Amino acid sequence: MPESPKFLVTQGRTAEAGSALQFLRPGYSIANELQEMIASGGARDSNVIPVVGPVDEAGFAPDSASELKVAVEGKPETASFHSASGANIGSVGLIDIIKGRTPDVIWHTLFCTLFLMGFQQWTGAKGIVFYSTEILVKVLGLSPSQVRQTPNSAQWVTIGLAGTGILAVLASMNLIDRLGRRRLLLISTGGVSAACFIIVIGRVCHASVLAVIAMFAFKIAYGLGMAPIPWLTASEMLPYYALGTMSGIASALNWTMIFIIGLLFPVLARLLRSYLFLPFAMLNLVGFVVVLLVVPETKGRHISDILFHHGRRIHIVFSPTAWMRRRKLVGKPAVATMAENLA
Repeated sequence: MPESPKFLVTQGRTAEAGSALQFLRPGYSIANELQEMIASGGARDSNVIPVVGPVDEAGFAPDSASELKVAVEGKPETASFHSASGANIGSVGLIDIIKGRTPDVIWHTLFCTLFLMGFQQWTGAKGIVFYSTEILVKVLGLSPSQVRQTPNSAQWVTIGLAGTGILAVLASMNLIDRLGRRRLLLISTGGVSAACFIIVIGRVCHASVLAVIAMFAFKIAYGLGMAPIPWLTASEMLPYYALGTMSGIASALNWTMIFIIGLLFPVLARLLRSYLFLPFAMLNLVGFVVVLLVVPETKGRHISDILFHHGRRIHIVFSPTAWMRRRKLVGKPAVATMAENLA
């Protein structure tokens, strides 16, 4: 594998960056993408003149289904002077980011990054990973003698859940650039919430088969979106000068949430019993709403495009009234239009 093209560009090794990028994009023209890297990374090669094209030439894909360019009053055509120009900006520290001393306003994209990384663990996935065998013993109603047998049915189902999670993440790798990050996150949070509700119903009604099937559905839904996508958000939403600092903070937040969930899950299991997954079902509904309203699509978009449209305070990116007006729902089913808008 070659060095990262972005790293090579920042070192002024543009020829090597072109070769590395072509290796990663066999059979495709890399001219535009390489030029964007040069413009964003501030190449040190004096022979390369960064050229920043208008938003639509940079591969802009708007949040809504409308393909019209969004006009932002008072902003130039270039997405962000600091992220799309040849300026070579050093990394900024955490204090500078907290106090807003950054070249661009990154509050919205920063919130999206931290929310997804922190919320990932509140889906309840790690609870299943850590305590699946214990949960399944209760779900399947195994007797003490059956539990002492190794391997028992609960352990086999646990192995199956782990394998299902791996397959779901592999499927996500194939779908993420087809369906988009936002759509997969909505499918994932909605699917996990529904699976949690069904697990509760299965346990309350003593329908062990239904509860086990719902646990497999949980792993599939989680693996399709909430498992891999939060780890991409920092690199796709934050400018390079804040990426190192905030990637570390986001990772630390994620591991802190894992620690908290690991401590709380057995306590919740004792208190809630058959209703253990009900709080996680509600939390995933909240996650679905936040993703729908706040998280923008990043598929096929340069960081400068993201900052151009979302380089301000935390705001709503999805407005039902706006997309209905833009789409002019004459002769088009509302459900089909909504599905397109979620892309």
